[in-house]
Amino acid sequence: MQNYVPHILFTTLIVFTASTAFAFVEKREYDISAAGITIGEMTATRENIDNQTWYTLHSEVSFWFFVRIKVVYTVKSLYRDNQLITSFVETHTNKGDFTSTIAWNKDHYKVHVDGYKYKNDASITVPIRYNSARIYFEYPHSVSTILADNMGVMAPVEKVQKDVCTVAVQGKKNKFFFRSGKITRGIMHHPIKNFEVNLKAPE
Repeated sequence: MQNYVPHILFTTLIVFTASTAFAFVEKREYDISAAGITIGEMTATRENIDNQTWYTLHSEVSFWFFVRIKVVYTVKSLYRDNQLITSFVETHTNKGDFTSTIAWNKDHYKVHVDGYKYKNDASITVPIRYNSARIYFEYPHSVSTILADNMGVMAPVEKVQKDVCTVAVQGKKNKFFFRSGKITRGIMHHPIKNFEVNLKAPE
């Protein structure tokens, strides 16, 4: 696994770099807040290159919780022909650096998660159509689960009303509000501090 995953990522990154000039890029900016106070920002990006699509989330937050907590979180995922091929998560915090990798290998995904007080080395045997980055660009009409990339597990999706859905990760429901197919607001559960993401108004 240690040799296989870097090879996959290296190969897909070469394809991405070589084709950047022909990419269609869509970007969305969000404020991150907790208890009504802005604590950071997030950028969601979608890049279409031929039959491949890259979805990226990048966020940086800083807040006080007995001590100053800083988190830089990045998800980069590649889809080909509407199926997830790889997803890589990097998290940099005061408590250390953590990673999560999900990679398609012939007939299953190999999962390797090295998180804060959480490990997961498992397999996912069904093709993945949505993950935590893609949902920021497309309402998940046709699926019942999406990938929680940082945990390496499939999370149930429930459509609770028009343009509103919940995603349950380890029993905690995150709630997303959509307009014209894109997330305008998300209410997120976190072990340290719950937070919201809100789409910024166009400049």
